[in-house]
Amino acid sequence: MFDRFATQPRMPRRLLGRHEPQELLEGRLLWLMAGMALWSLLILLRLLWLQGWEHKRFKAKAEQQHTTVVPVPPIRGELRDRRGEPLAISIKVESLFADPRAFYPDYKAGKGEERQWGEPNRKAAGEVAAKLAPILEQSRAQVLEKLLRRKSFVYLERHLPPVKVSAIRALGLDGIEFQPESRRFYPRGTLAAQLLGFTNIDGAGQLGIEQTFDRQLAGMEGKLIAPRDAHGKLLILQENYSQVPVNGASLQLSIDASIQHLVEDALEEGVRLSRPHTAYAVVVDPTTGEILAMAGTPTFDPNHILPRRFRNRTEAELSAAEREDLKRELERQKAARKVHPLEDVYEPGSTMKIFTAAIALEERKVRLGERIDCLGGRWQYSAKVPPITDTHRHGVLTFEEILWQSSNIGAAKLGIRLDPAVHYQYLRKFGFGEATGLNFPGESQGRLIAPDRWSVPTQYTMSYGYGLSTTPLQILMAGCALANGGRLMQPILVQRIFNDRGLLLKEYKPTTRGQVISEETASLMKEALKGVVTQGTGKKAKLDNNIESFGKTGTSRKLINGKYDPKRHFASYMGFFPADNPQYGVLVMLDDPGGDTTGGDVAAPLFKRIGDGIQRYRQTAPDPGREADLKLSLRDWPTSETDEASVHVEKGRVPDLMGLSLKAAIQRVVLVGGVPRIEGLPGPSATRVQGQSPEPGAALEAGGVVRIRAGGS
Repeated sequence: MFDRFATQPRMPRRLLGRHEPQELLEGRLLWLMAGMALWSLLILLRLLWLQGWEHKRFKAKAEQQHTTVVPVPPIRGELRDRRGEPLAISIKVESLFADPRAFYPDYKAGKGEERQWGEPNRKAAGEVAAKLAPILEQSRAQVLEKLLRRKSFVYLERHLPPVKVSAIRALGLDGIEFQPESRRFYPRGTLAAQLLGFTNIDGAGQLGIEQTFDRQLAGMEGKLIAPRDAHGKLLILQENYSQVPVNGASLQLSIDASIQHLVEDALEEGVRLSRPHTAYAVVVDPTTGEILAMAGTPTFDPNHILPRRFRNRTEAELSAAEREDLKRELERQKAARKVHPLEDVYEPGSTMKIFTAAIALEERKVRLGERIDCLGGRWQYSAKVPPITDTHRHGVLTFEEILWQSSNIGAAKLGIRLDPAVHYQYLRKFGFGEATGLNFPGESQGRLIAPDRWSVPTQYTMSYGYGLSTTPLQILMAGCALANGGRLMQPILVQRIFNDRGLLLKEYKPTTRGQVISEETASLMKEALKGVVTQGTGKKAKLDNNIESFGKTGTSRKLINGKYDPKRHFASYMGFFPADNPQYGVLVMLDDPGGDTTGGDVAAPLFKRIGDGIQRYRQTAPDPGREADLKLSLRDWPTSETDEASVHVEKGRVPDLMGLSLKAAIQRVVLVGGVPRIEGLPGPSATRVQGQSPEPGAALEAGGVVRIRAGGS
């Protein structure tokens, strides 16, 4: 009963239309977890999107903001002469460049058109331009325009001298950096300039060997990743290569720098005395075909392609008078860069008589000592054509005397004894009418027409050098066939190619193009041609010290407006020595010398000057068979201001070079902002400085020349 009336626990009364807290918690938790899961999934997908699909774009964007890719040109290979003397080297320099993004405060990185440059800070850029302009010798407007270009990399000036580098570093300018490069330098100045050629500011070959072997010399460009610090300043670290540069190969040429110097001096003397339009000469080893020297006038200095006043200036910035001066300078440069012995074609005149005679001997159409009537110096062989005349009224001459006295009539009578087809084939075998195989830019192949196109006088006139055209190198190589036993050699200008570590990559060995005449005929011709020097038209070519030589004079009239001008001509001499075992073949030519002069008058004396000089050089030069020193290289020289080399020099003053090695002397001159110029005739043992000009301590302007005379160690 008691239990019946006991108090029972009451269930909580549910409010109408409202959930209890427990139910609310259970229901909302499910939705909360679902939302969090969805949010996490979205974040994950976004991360996948950024790390996967968008990874490359954002990585590139970050790299654009924090790094710059700087091109690193390789060091161009060197050019050396046959004895290891440097002819073209590459020295370390620094180039100034700007990152214009430093002057665009609102710059935002992107790709292509996605980049947002905003407005530049012209005030800051103007202040930098004002400080740089006087050092760079440019106008403030020029520098400012470069600083505000919308690019990440802009050169302000290439290949700065050390004096300018130091002055700019001292300014500590933001957005301005230096890049290490190499600059082409020609230690011997104008020596062999037309053969060597030159390079442009980017190091690409523009002429001569520099152009022909540009691919081997150039190497492969590298790329350097330059990171930025917190202030946006580039940190150029040598180990941050994305692509390591491969330095170019070095070439050892067949040229002998000392013989080249002799030839150029002789040509200068010839120009002074005879005032020709141009003068040029070639020296060849007849046995191997190696070109020992090749030069022409006028010439140029490949270290200074344009005068300073035209550099770093566009044509629009020049006055009318300056533009005319620039035009004349470019025309002068064009003429000076021409390699006349390879590019010029001419009718050879009397030098062709030796080949007519050699062919006639080889074909047994004439014998030594045979007497031929030269008709008193005039031969009207056909009523339809002008007569053949001689300079002097010769009567009967022997075969040899026809060569000694250079008789046109005698040569023509020998030539017409030959079958035209046979005559033509021999001339082709001598190399006329085709390129020599030197593979040099601009080389001409001359002109030799086939017999089916010959007119009545063709064979007559061709026998004494008219009716065909040739280059000086072609006729010298043909003459070498008489000197070496009848073999036509292919000319060689490059002997060996080495990589930047000195390992031999390729060697160019002597190549015989064909046996043109027999050794017997070649020997007979050598004996016959000795008389040209002792008794004939080439007496002024006689060498000192009883050194025998043989050769042939040449005087050919120039064809002007379809007619031969009796007052304008080519004067030449081709000779070989020592006569019994020729080691040197020399061709000297003057284009349009002043006065009524012949090859025997003006060219033969220059042959003598060159030949005598070579003989003196041979007596003092060491064994030519010794291994050339191939270690002379400027590419590994230090350039830092703290290096040992700079301790001994004062910028703006001529350093003391006496007793130093050529390598150290050149480096010190470059460090003080000067231009070294090696002069004289240094042989292979001339490795120390024995003289200099100006004297040590003298004031030296930037770009001033310091002349260095080398001697034995």
